[in-house]
Amino acid sequence: MNNKFVFVIPYFNCQEDITRTIYSMVSQSYDDWRAVLINDLSTDGTRDVVHKACNSLPNHLRNKFTLVDNEEKHGEVRNTLRTVQTIDDSDVVCRLDGGDWLTENDLLSILDSVYQDEKVEVAWTAHRWSYTTRNISGPMNLSNGQTVYQHPWVSSHLKTFRCGSLKKVPVRNFKDDEDNFIMIACDQAVFLPMMHIAHSEGKKLQFVPIVGYHYNIDLSNKNLFTNERSIRQKLSAEGIRKRGFLE
Repeated sequence: MNNKFVFVIPYFNCQEDITRTIYSMVSQSYDDWRAVLINDLSTDGTRDVVHKACNSLPNHLRNKFTLVDNEEKHGEVRNTLRTVQTIDDSDVVCRLDGGDWLTENDLLSILDSVYQDEKVEVAWTAHRWSYTTRNISGPMNLSNGQTVYQHPWVSSHLKTFRCGSLKKVPVRNFKDDEDNFIMIACDQAVFLPMMHIAHSEGKKLQFVPIVGYHYNIDLSNKNLFTNERSIRQKLSAEGIRKRGFLE
């Protein structure tokens, strides 16, 4: 049976690049997909660009897109959790950031073949940082007794999972110590608990060794990894890993 894919795409102030995000989905050879684009309070013209790009598509493609406008800032965690409630458990969710794009027109066809294995619960591809060969994704080889929280982060873009997997995770895993939804290092906040459950159930965490994702990042910025946000991201990720899975 062919899989149904749903792209979940929160976006914020990426008016120069989000048309490419949209066209990279439209260009897929595999047709059984839809997309939810979530305007997370953009302050530039991104919302208008999204609506213009989607409205320019033929109806059979335009109808694949659901456009959402948030009334308050949610961030990746809350946007993802809220959206999956509208998705069937058996569908495969693809987390694509606004302003990034798919680099392979047959990517969904490849992922469909991966998810034909019913034991695959979470899968991710390799990616490129801007137009370079830099990539932090790779296979997760857990040693005896090692948890996903103890393994270095390799489960990056393109991040995909069966929708029902995320619904199994207790909500406290997505919140900080003040009971607020985590707003930074969100990829690890979403994926680590889901992968923890999948691994404990004997399911597969599958790395797909193709470059399927363009991560749009300014590598010319000398302060990219030392600015305040990067420091907060590192601390948040360390905190998520230190506390581990919360029942």
